[in-house]
Amino acid sequence: MATPRLRPIISLHIIPALTLFTSATALSTTPSGSSTRRDLSSSAPVKVKVWDNVIPPGHSLAALHTFAAASGLGHKCFTRRPLLPNTNGNGNNIIERTIDAVLTEIERSGSNHDATTSTNQCYVEYWTRMEWRHIEAHADVDENLSKQFDQQKHDDRDLQSTYPTTYQQEYGHRYPSFGHVLYLQVGTNVKGPTCIFPGRSSGGDLVRSMHDGDGEKEEVPLCIVPAVAGRLLRFDGRDIHAVPRPTDIWMLPFVQGAAQYEPEEIWGRSVVLFNVWPVGEHPPLDVPLDSSGEDQEGIQTIDESFCNSFSDWKEATITPKVSSSSASESESNQSVKVWLLGNERRRDHPMRTVSLVAPADGGRDAVREALNEESQVSELLLRRQ
Repeated sequence: MATPRLRPIISLHIIPALTLFTSATALSTTPSGSSTRRDLSSSAPVKVKVWDNVIPPGHSLAALHTFAAASGLGHKCFTRRPLLPNTNGNGNNIIERTIDAVLTEIERSGSNHDATTSTNQCYVEYWTRMEWRHIEAHADVDENLSKQFDQQKHDDRDLQSTYPTTYQQEYGHRYPSFGHVLYLQVGTNVKGPTCIFPGRSSGGDLVRSMHDGDGEKEEVPLCIVPAVAGRLLRFDGRDIHAVPRPTDIWMLPFVQGAAQYEPEEIWGRSVVLFNVWPVGEHPPLDVPLDSSGEDQEGIQTIDESFCNSFSDWKEATITPKVSSSSASESESNQSVKVWLLGNERRRDHPMRTVSLVAPADGGRDAVREALNEESQVSELLLRRQ
């Protein structure tokens, strides 16, 4: 039986306060415009990749959606060895076997792959979501480890030695190697784009100077990926990302009225989200590991492949977005207010929002149009104030 879904309990919908732990010993926030945290010249981000036709349409997508809906909201983790072909998946459920197939195809292609962070031997943390909800901008981290750091004052040097490839001392968090979103079903009234800020790991990064091989950068790239069934999004595990609802929430003074979540065929946004962690280090703290043996119902009903061959995937072009509106010039210097998730240490910024300036080409109109695209993946260049 499917786990009951969360329901709104208030009619006035304001951006929710988060109940993450805050510590008086949290790392101090670097002032805006001061020293760089994530130096792009020495630690280039993995490029955002988007593919369509990853999962066979029809029964495979429907079966994944049905299993995901029954899985609940909690995180799980499995050890990818990888799984041997033509077996029962070593006890893995349909989501885990699909993720394994997807990662195998990426490895075979050599696309967007760094040998130093191989996914061939790794831990895969995953969870599911069925509804289009507003998700504030954040980078995925080892959540429970970060909470322990807030509460128990972990020695930063111990974390650096224990997690040499995933712990970022500059931010005080541990990050996965890669992040992914696999879109299963999308309601007719759902936009629900995933917005990625490549090369930025915190809210503070959005407002401070960043550098690459060409010097200091004042522009802040934003990649907007519409939700499309069968689509796969892959990005650097350190990148902050968000799902705005409504799509233009970053440009609204306030939001009023309860969001709709049903019926599913109109408002559902069924996704599997998964992160890759190196097997040479510990998996995410206190996330159930390799415990999916009891979740086998329905696996044997799948007679087709868990995912298409990489040669059948269709890579989506990331297109620079410029508004076609004649009125866009008047909005070119207006703000885009990005909501941030977490406590001050997680945000790396004292405020719950960061204000950026709309693109010089197209202004706010370009942002709105990109956020409301049906399938086209767009890139915008926001600007620091």
